[in-house]
Amino acid sequence: MIYYRMGDVIKELRDRLHMTQEELAAGICSVSSVAKIEKGSQSPSGRVAEALLRRLKDAGCFFTGFSQPEELLELKSWDRVVEQAKNSGKRGSLFEEQFYAYVLAQERKKAGMDHSVQLLDLMKILVMSMPLDELYDETATRKTYTYLELYLLNSIAVEFYYMNSFESANRILERLSDYLEKWHAGGEIGRYLYPVVCNNLAAVKLSTGLMHPAYLACDNGIGSCLKNSVMMPLPSLYGNFSNVLYALGETAKAQQADSRMRALRAILADSPDGSGPIELELLKDSCLMAFVW
Repeated sequence: MIYYRMGDVIKELRDRLHMTQEELAAGICSVSSVAKIEKGSQSPSGRVAEALLRRLKDAGCFFTGFSQPEELLELKSWDRVVEQAKNSGKRGSLFEEQFYAYVLAQERKKAGMDHSVQLLDLMKILVMSMPLDELYDETATRKTYTYLELYLLNSIAVEFYYMNSFESANRILERLSDYLEKWHAGGEIGRYLYPVVCNNLAAVKLSTGLMHPAYLACDNGIGSCLKNSVMMPLPSLYGNFSNVLYALGETAKAQQADSRMRALRAILADSPDGSGPIELELLKDSCLMAFVW
């Protein structure tokens, strides 16, 4: 789960609009209050925060909603989440509506939906909270994405990959990798999603014959997993790493990576299913494996 400091959000949105603190504060609070809020030394009241964000929105800045930790804490089982998504009517927030739409999209994918249809499905869900033109251009510079938008961007890149649109997949994944490394390296979203994005980026690089960038992506992903004790992406990462090493002529190292992949798959196969965080469930089908030999 990503947490955003209100001051960071307000400052970023204000900067994107080239709005001064005086323009933002007028009629709402003092300029010094805005400065303190942005620095994190003062927390705005609910009324002030709502007024500031409303002014930023009315001035033409698109911003997303931010999720609360209670929204997912009780969702322990993927099956329960799917059932809730199917049975729930109108949700209480945009985040909930978007989340359950993504859950149902993942279920349709398991049923064998065509990749082009799945891509359109995911894009429709994405534009519920962000303009589609941000798909390529701002991922590495903004820090106001919800964690669900990041999952959606990763899933969209995966669908591009399966459709052999490697350039589109590469652009999204490179920006996602930069974004996560810059803003969420030490948080929960970086812990789980960053190695998956590294793995998918490696698969794209492999498919286009870029072995050294693929090597670097695998190395970054494996290092992140080992540092943060995250196992789920490791088999795919070692599988892609093995392919890279074979292509580079390092046969002994490639065989070692392949052995680690097989051992990790066996360990994960014996793990209880559905006991991990909902983030891991969303990522189960979002790791790519590319074979070059």
